[in-house]
Amino acid sequence: MKKPAHNGETLILLWYYKRMGNTVGSMNTDFWDFKTKDDAYILGLWCADGYHWGSSIGISNTNTLLIDKFCKFFLRFFSEKRLKLHIYKPDKFKRRTKAYHLYVNSRPLLRQFKELENNLNNFITRELILPYMAGRFDGDGSVAKDFYSDCRIVYSNKEEAEQDKMLIQSLGFQRIKIYNYHSAKTFCLYFSRLETKEFLSLIYPYSLKLQKSVFIPRRDLISSIS
Repeated sequence: MKKPAHNGETLILLWYYKRMGNTVGSMNTDFWDFKTKDDAYILGLWCADGYHWGSSIGISNTNTLLIDKFCKFFLRFFSEKRLKLHIYKPDKFKRRTKAYHLYVNSRPLLRQFKELENNLNNFITRELILPYMAGRFDGDGSVAKDFYSDCRIVYSNKEEAEQDKMLIQSLGFQRIKIYNYHSAKTFCLYFSRLETKEFLSLIYPYSLKLQKSVFIPRRDLISSIS
């Protein structure tokens, strides 16, 4: 992955979150014991929008909710002074909205993320599939305004798309297809219109993006996983 250009404003995250009215945590030297649904969401989000370069690991996104979520994850293990934030302002060329790049320098945490990513089937148990896919959707997914059509998740390679397709199929979804967009060098995991609302309803309890939207999940599906 390419190193980001240094045209953003670098801030100590403590100052940023105090300004935004958030409370930051204290240092925790214990490293990640991956086992919860929240852990699975973080992994899915990083697999979608994650960043790594050298010993650095983090996330790049325009959604402050997702940046805040990842910040709270980092603060489980590091003091706020370890965290760095780049803010990229809109320009007339490539960037239409403000973007955020949050990261920390930690080879042990980077190795753990990579191990989880490369051995996904060994860590994502059946009960962790939905929060993991919610992270994937929040990071690189989209759906039409009617929440019925054009539900998809974007991937940079076919292997990851195939892997997530198998995870979703293990929950009973059978109308999923993968399309290769050669010009964009991406692969898209598409959900059938017949299964879109069911998928969105199932990931709704974990998806920050859906919870902030006007989407109304099916109550029977929500109650089945609560």
